Amino acid sequence: MHNLASLLMQMEKIESEVNTRLSNLQDMTVEGTANDGLVKVTGDIWFNIKHITIDRNKLAERPFDLATLEEAIALAVNDAIRKARALLRTEIGGVLGGKVPPEFAGFFGRSGANGE
Repeated sequence: MHNLASLLMQMEKIESEVNTRLSNLQDMTVEGTANDGLVKVTGDIWFNIKHITIDRNKLAERPFDLATLEEAIALAVNDAIRKARALLRTEIGGVLGGKVPPEFAGFFGRSGANGE
């Protein structure tokens, strides 16, 4: 019974540390870019896109068709999501000794628990 109590205390400590780290990241943003800065996307660690900017000067330098611009937006969004996942993986993995449990691998991207 002592081992169970010890395990529960350890789990509570880990939960508290994870919550503290997530709280510290709450206002943090990540930025994704595409096409040499033509499109910039700002998002948060929960994968919410807050802002999309299209550099009008770069847009005026050469004509972009609509499909290319749409692709650049998608690339920038995905870049921001990758950066948010990497940040979360680093913070949460740090609490868990660098390992993310397999159950959470999908949350941190297709790479899974290895974080690559």
